[in-house]
Amino acid sequence: MEKDFNRERVLIGQGKMAKVYLWNGFAYKCYEDHYPEEWISYEIGIQGIINSTDLRTVKYYESEIPHSIKMDYIDGVSLASRVLQDKYKESIDDLLSIIEEVHRFSGLNLSRLSTYLHETIMSMDIDGSIKEKAGHYITDLPEDNVLCHLDFHFLNLMYAEGEYYIIDWINARNGNPIYDYARSYVILHEYAYRLSKKFLKRVKNQCGFKESDFQKAVYVMAVHRLSEHTSDKTRQLMEHTDSVLSALLEKA
Repeated sequence: MEKDFNRERVLIGQGKMAKVYLWNGFAYKCYEDHYPEEWISYEIGIQGIINSTDLRTVKYYESEIPHSIKMDYIDGVSLASRVLQDKYKESIDDLLSIIEEVHRFSGLNLSRLSTYLHETIMSMDIDGSIKEKAGHYITDLPEDNVLCHLDFHFLNLMYAEGEYYIIDWINARNGNPIYDYARSYVILHEYAYRLSKKFLKRVKNQCGFKESDFQKAVYVMAVHRLSEHTSDKTRQLMEHTDSVLSALLEKA
């Protein structure tokens, strides 16, 4: 069977740690050999929890291909493709609507977001003052128990038959939903700056977050983003947010 898979599979996606293939009507997420098996099991467990809700997502199955996850194949396009290829103009509306849909859920059997953020940032090889400031902001922001996807961006929203499906839940945790908005803003700032300005304006007008709280969340998520890869744009955003927060806190 594995020989048939290797011969017949069609590459449909690729990330840092895995490639996704289409075979026999299913998608197979195949990981690099050094990727720990327990991390694969963890992702399958997270997906099972998410699938207990009524959110539109994909189901995972026991895979007959070693070191992989078998999942439903969505015959559609990402929101990124709609924006880039079809010049779709309502991407921010769609993104915000889906984030709100996810935040309807709370109290799922997931780990705590604030603990994860604090542990990740404290383990980073960065200046101690940045760690201290981020840790302080995590403590400042109110705790919550709301479902957070923590990776809302245009590639993780697949559009098929008039509906969106939310994929890639590996980062999902319970916490303050302000971090989901901040994370999306950080990613948009890195890859789609003009859309990030529109997103920021909409968040300020619609979500009712205290300005200093949102900026604290942005700072934390910018620092966290640097744990994933080096980005001059994200580092600049972190420094800019630090300046904005200094001004806001001086006025308070």
